[in-house]
Amino acid sequence: MAIVVIVPLAFAALYMWTMWDPTKTIKNLPVAIVNDDVPFHAGNDEIHAGRDVTDNLVESRALDFQNVDAATAASGLRDGTYYFVISIPKDFSETLSGIGDVTVAPALMTVTYNDNNTLKASSIGAAAMSTINAAVLKGVAGTTVGTVLDGLDALGGGLRTAAVGADRLQAGTAQLRNGLDELADGVRNELAPGIAAANTGARQVSDGTDTLAGGLVALRNGTDELGAGATRLADGIDTLVGTVDIDAVKRILDDARRVAPSAGLEEASRLIDGLGELRAGSRRLAVELTDPSAQYRSGLDQLVVGGGSLAAGSARLADGLDRIQEGTGEVAVGVGRLQDGARQVDDGARKLSDGLSDGARRAPDLGDQTKRQSLASLLATPVASESKNLAPAQNAGPGAAPTLLIFACGIGVIAVFTSFRGHRFLTEHDAPPPSLRTVVRRAVAVSAVSLATTAVVGGVLWMVLAPSPSPASLGQVAVIAGAATLMNVALTSVLFTLFGYAAGALTSLAWLMLQIFSYGGIWMVETLPAPFRLLHPIAPMSYVRDGMIAAFNGTSGFGMALGIVIAITVAAAAVNFGAVAAARHLHRNRVRDGDVVEFAEAVAAERP
Repeated sequence: MAIVVIVPLAFAALYMWTMWDPTKTIKNLPVAIVNDDVPFHAGNDEIHAGRDVTDNLVESRALDFQNVDAATAASGLRDGTYYFVISIPKDFSETLSGIGDVTVAPALMTVTYNDNNTLKASSIGAAAMSTINAAVLKGVAGTTVGTVLDGLDALGGGLRTAAVGADRLQAGTAQLRNGLDELADGVRNELAPGIAAANTGARQVSDGTDTLAGGLVALRNGTDELGAGATRLADGIDTLVGTVDIDAVKRILDDARRVAPSAGLEEASRLIDGLGELRAGSRRLAVELTDPSAQYRSGLDQLVVGGGSLAAGSARLADGLDRIQEGTGEVAVGVGRLQDGARQVDDGARKLSDGLSDGARRAPDLGDQTKRQSLASLLATPVASESKNLAPAQNAGPGAAPTLLIFACGIGVIAVFTSFRGHRFLTEHDAPPPSLRTVVRRAVAVSAVSLATTAVVGGVLWMVLAPSPSPASLGQVAVIAGAATLMNVALTSVLFTLFGYAAGALTSLAWLMLQIFSYGGIWMVETLPAPFRLLHPIAPMSYVRDGMIAAFNGTSGFGMALGIVIAITVAAAAVNFGAVAAARHLHRNRVRDGDVVEFAEAVAAERP
């Protein structure tokens, strides 16, 4: 019956208290900001969006933002100093400066929670993100949005211009590639074989001109000898003919033919004419063969000189063609390399053209107001946030384990106490107070049953929560849960001892509910109404929470929390045993006073 009454009542109270709206006080919520952003240089401008966002969040006072380093933030998130952490990545400014797709948020911030500390921190953080985003927008828009819009417009125009140029470049490289292919074919298949054939012919011409030059020299030498002989012959003929007066003989013969026409003097006339012609011809031959100014001799001399020049030129031509042939081979190799390079350039130009064309298609065209407003609308929610939770409590997550264990350590003890019969408590007026031995025995029994209840609840939690909780120290969790159970046994025993069964059960439950609302495990202490904030440091459950946080998160403070819990337990036990002792003393006095009265009444009755 106690369980049926208390558990629904406790959960109803817990549900009602979770409806508390802390939005008016979240400005007191300590939140860490980790700014890892590296300022980005865009041309002559420096973008430091991370610093601007951090400063704007701190100045906004929407929450108690504190700018700390990553190590401090991580440690504070584990030990409960911070309820969540906002991390700005190192490429925050660079990402903002390079917006290229209007459908994607420009940057990413990470919000990290830890529901081991407080159940509602993640939901409060999610509700506060609208305020955070507004502050982020204010910090980003003033320094980056205008630059980004102008840069995007210039980028889109530049990409489109570059794409057109790349198309032209690709067309030119294609023509270059085709021309080089033709050049390579011409060099290999026509120029090189032609040069080789020309070189062979030039070598043959050189050999022939050498022979010709030698023959011409021999001809001149023979001509010299022939000219000498012709000169001697002409001199001999002159000597022979010179003894005869040819003109006189011709006159005599002419007179004789006229006198005796039939005398047969024609042959003698022809002989005399032949001697004259022989004399003149032999002299002419000697002159042609020896006189440098004569046509034949001068021509022969020129021919000999020209033959030598021709031979020398043919030799130089042959040597030159040798070098040309060697150069043609090198040209063929070079053209092959140039051909490979042109092929690579053409492939690269094609890829460049395709890439720039694709980029130009994707680049936003912000030349008109509509498209600029489209991107501006995206920037109205400028930063996409990624949420992480070290121990999520929602949907039966492992982060609910500390709170549920703390709740079980209290409600389980109350359920056990209310299961005992009412006349066992001190306020039963007619019954004598129990002895100290009885009190100790009952305390041990209640403690054992309560510890068993806590252990069963813990085992159920480890089976129900998914994934199972993974505390930093399971042993510390067990120790603080056991100590909290015994502390609640001692405190509840005091209430039941002082106020009796019914009032003790109600006051115990009310005290438990007050602690649940003020101890900080569900609602953050900074968001509570002032009376509950004052109650927080005196609520024993607050120190149980400190121990649980240390055990689950692996932070310091476990020893101090455990010591305080033990001290409260000892103090409550002392109060309880003191109350029992006082009650026994009062009972003995009441009994003694009652016996004296009864004796006096009996004596008076016996008097006459």
